[in-house]
Amino acid sequence: MSIPADYISDLLNELSQGRLENFIAQTDARRILQEVKEIPENYPDFDPLLTEKATHIAYVLLSCGCSLMEESNSNFTVTESLSILEKAGKLLSDIYKYNNNEFDSKDYNLLISGMALYAAKQYSRAFIVLNNVNLDFVVGQIVIQFIKKDFNSLLQNVSQVFFEPPSELSDIQSLDEWVISHEIARIFLMVVDFVQTGNQSNFVSIDNILDKLLSIATESNLISYWLIVRLLKIILLTFQEASFWTILPPLLPAQHITENYIRLLSGFKPAITELWPSQTMAIPLAVGENSGGVINLRTSGGKTRVAEIAILNTLSKHIMSKTLYLAPFRSLAFEVEQSLSKTFAPLGITVSQLYGGSTANVTDFELIKQSQVIVATPEKAKALIRCGSGLETELKLIVIDEGHLLGAEERYIKNEIFLTHVNEFASRNQIKMLLLSAVLPNANELADWIAADTSLVAKSEWKPALERLGLLLWDGKRVRLEWESEGKPFNPNFVQKAPLGFGRRRNMFPNNKKEAIAATAVRLAKTGTVMIYSARANSIEGLAESVLLALGEHPENFLWDCSLWNVFESVCKEELSENDIILIAARKGVICHNNRLPTLVRIAMERLMRSKPPLIIIASSTLGQGVNVGISSIIVSTPYYDQNCISNRDFWNICGRAGRAFSDVEGKILYAIDTTEEAWKVSKNRNLARNYFDNRQMERVQSGLLIALKAIYENAMKTNTDFNLLVEAIANDFIYSDINEKFAEWINRLFDYLDDELLAMHENFCLDENDVTWVDGVFRKSLAIIQADSSHENEYIRLLQARTKALLKKVPDKRSRQKLIASGIPLSVSQRMLDSVEDFRALALSFASQSTSDEYIAQIDRIVREIEIWSNLNAKYLVGDIPEQECLDLIRHDWISGMPLSEIIKNEPTAEKITKDYYGFTLPWIIHGISQLFDPVWEETVTQTYSSIAMFVELGLPNITSSNIYMAGVRSRSAALELASIDIFNGKSVPEIKQILTNVEISDENISNTAQVWIDLFSNTAKSQSLKRVSFPSFTWNRDDLPDRLYLREQKNQYYLFSSDGYFCEKVESTEELPFSNIANIVGLYFECRGGTWYLQSYNPRIIIE
Repeated sequence: MSIPADYISDLLNELSQGRLENFIAQTDARRILQEVKEIPENYPDFDPLLTEKATHIAYVLLSCGCSLMEESNSNFTVTESLSILEKAGKLLSDIYKYNNNEFDSKDYNLLISGMALYAAKQYSRAFIVLNNVNLDFVVGQIVIQFIKKDFNSLLQNVSQVFFEPPSELSDIQSLDEWVISHEIARIFLMVVDFVQTGNQSNFVSIDNILDKLLSIATESNLISYWLIVRLLKIILLTFQEASFWTILPPLLPAQHITENYIRLLSGFKPAITELWPSQTMAIPLAVGENSGGVINLRTSGGKTRVAEIAILNTLSKHIMSKTLYLAPFRSLAFEVEQSLSKTFAPLGITVSQLYGGSTANVTDFELIKQSQVIVATPEKAKALIRCGSGLETELKLIVIDEGHLLGAEERYIKNEIFLTHVNEFASRNQIKMLLLSAVLPNANELADWIAADTSLVAKSEWKPALERLGLLLWDGKRVRLEWESEGKPFNPNFVQKAPLGFGRRRNMFPNNKKEAIAATAVRLAKTGTVMIYSARANSIEGLAESVLLALGEHPENFLWDCSLWNVFESVCKEELSENDIILIAARKGVICHNNRLPTLVRIAMERLMRSKPPLIIIASSTLGQGVNVGISSIIVSTPYYDQNCISNRDFWNICGRAGRAFSDVEGKILYAIDTTEEAWKVSKNRNLARNYFDNRQMERVQSGLLIALKAIYENAMKTNTDFNLLVEAIANDFIYSDINEKFAEWINRLFDYLDDELLAMHENFCLDENDVTWVDGVFRKSLAIIQADSSHENEYIRLLQARTKALLKKVPDKRSRQKLIASGIPLSVSQRMLDSVEDFRALALSFASQSTSDEYIAQIDRIVREIEIWSNLNAKYLVGDIPEQECLDLIRHDWISGMPLSEIIKNEPTAEKITKDYYGFTLPWIIHGISQLFDPVWEETVTQTYSSIAMFVELGLPNITSSNIYMAGVRSRSAALELASIDIFNGKSVPEIKQILTNVEISDENISNTAQVWIDLFSNTAKSQSLKRVSFPSFTWNRDDLPDRLYLREQKNQYYLFSSDGYFCEKVESTEELPFSNIANIVGLYFECRGGTWYLQSYNPRIIIE
């Protein structure tokens, strides 16, 4: 019976009064202490009847929420009604989840809590609340299995109800309970059928059954079942509304691929069957008939799934098209490729991540041809587009991940003007652009830039877990945790100073803030993965040593995935050393992540973390840059990277990761403060924490281009430089100008970030060779001018036009311009390259004429050395900190020959930085630029020589085969080099090598462990992703009352064919001719009748019927 709406209003008003709200706050505070296993002696004085009183409040809220959902004419919206249910569910969870004093009623109350949270679309929190809940009645078990999307267990319970006779029904109440159980089992047969087919009419039947069950429960006074049925009606309404089957088919054009996509997701473990509220809100923009927009969802809010659906929509509409996914970092690009491939590969859609920085080669071109989704960094994408890959002509969608990464840094300015170019090209060629970000307070400005419409923003604050903020206070003797919430809960002695208990150490532990953070992290890790964040990368190894102390004398080894651990261990030994703290800590489940790690170690480490959340992560800002790792709690050790601290936006980009979907009800964020410091420092840190905790203080994303243009304008004003004269001087490249020489040099340095892109835009958008009016049309729509003060817009446009004129005067020959643009190198360097083109041609031809000799690596060494010398003379600005030539001479040959980095470092300690920055990025960029100075048709030999050498230098490998093996996924130089010596890999492309690696059986007993661990990884991955093949003979069944489709279930060695609603059910025998036992209980299989004959069919794209 529903409560009248006006009475509900009075009830809710009463519940919001201070005394009753205080009970809710006390319950929340008590739950925090219970979760971290605080001893009761440290609890504040909670009300002695808190559990009883709070439970009563929760059930009043439940009644109100259910009644409002049942009443269609109330003044409450559906959102308001569901929020009441959410509050009730959270309150019950807070009361009982970690409360070990309420054994009798705990599990039932948690069932109701989980149901209320699921009904309120809090799917993840419902899942977690119901973990380890064990009920002794089958209806409760079935509901839990549905919420946790364990369809196999659900169908086993349904089969038990349907196919086994009931126990003795001694009275009318037993009969009613059996009827309710039986019909709820029938309901979930239809729910599972809906998951496979999308048959919406199932819910009409479901609703009718639930109405009848509600009457039975009411009349028989079965209160427990009555509440379950009421909540089940709301749950299944929520499920239907949020289902992929309800949302996607009306929006996506290709029925077949859409259905396969939905069915594929339902086969994941756990199954993915509904969209989150944030995703439901964002998808219409992502797939709508528009030019794109901004998807601004919280961290863990489901941005990648939205992008995935947008990609599916694009590839369905434009069959021969491609999608470009721009990830700002190579590590994120690798992760995106893995995530998208998991979904798209079974659908026949190929995803390729193009490895590398600012280079492009033949291997890249091959991958582009064979792939529909290209994942790359902006630098890689620019190199591909500039060197004539033709990629841009096939694109229909561009996704920009981590789109807030803009600003005054050199890299960000370069990427911004590249995106401005891409955006203009996209708008002229009907290419949709989507920008994704979790931290974007001025999303409307970026939508104006990306899609020319400030309204094209999908923004949601929803995330699957709640957030809990607090302070970690170290006073020299103990750690006190102060939580920011109503009731101000705290843990007064979360960690106390005490003897370490082992070793020769005399000092107590913890003895300082660093050790206090480590001890706190170890205790919090009992409830989920903890990340210790430090903005100072050089503090990470020290924190790791403290964590290892806090773990005790003999901590157990962490149970990583065996194949991935073997790869990680092998890579660490190859790149670091056997005794490096990175490897020692990881063995115990403690991951140390920072931007100083060798690239191969970092890739292997991130792959390891994605396979299983570690115990503790100690990381700098690099882990916050898009790498998707589940984290329960974050401790901010220090936000200072030098004298400055990270921005509010960076804080939330990192700390927003606290709270894992389907693992944490809430994520905890703790800011560590050493209260033994001077009072002013403590006060400063408290204020800084308070500022960070208020995410309304998040800084706007600013155009780096605008900052540069504004700096030029303001400096002109400060130096009393006439602006018109300045524009004229810039247009004439400061020749015969009266502009201060240092000022002119500073301006040239700023414009060097932009020059090659301005030239590239001119080639794409000019209507006449010397006409620069396109600058106005393009840059009026740029983020820089959108954010500029309107009174200065024209001045900024004039500066850009003037610079473009200067570039045209500097490089008047169109063919030369095209070569400089293709190089992708800043103009100040690429022009010098062009001046040295004859030297480079001679060098390449000399190399090519001797490249078959036995001294092949020595020849590569010589040509690379010549380019190093040229670069150090002509590209100092590009190289930055130029390594000493003596150091390079010690490293180069070993690096190119594939020697393990750990061995190279023994000869030259600076090798790690040089191989990562100089050989891993800068020098290959320069060599690639040289390759683009030559005609790819008439001088193919020269072009290919430099292109290949750029790849060899970047990867640290000496030949095409080993490089292709590396890019196929063997991210170990030693292993790639060893496998390249096996004939089966010679002359094979990257896709061919991937295929070989998944199937190859190498029996050579001389193969090293380094290579074997990679072969094992490929083999195990292939097995886990392989399609299942099933066969079954067709048969006839001479009977008139059969439905068109039948499912098969086994229960206690008995086999049953039944309809989707269970009203038809027939026991069958498994025989040699019809071996039903071979295929029973495989979710997704069914029999379909065509022309009087029954055939086995599959809804599951991962099961092939032969």
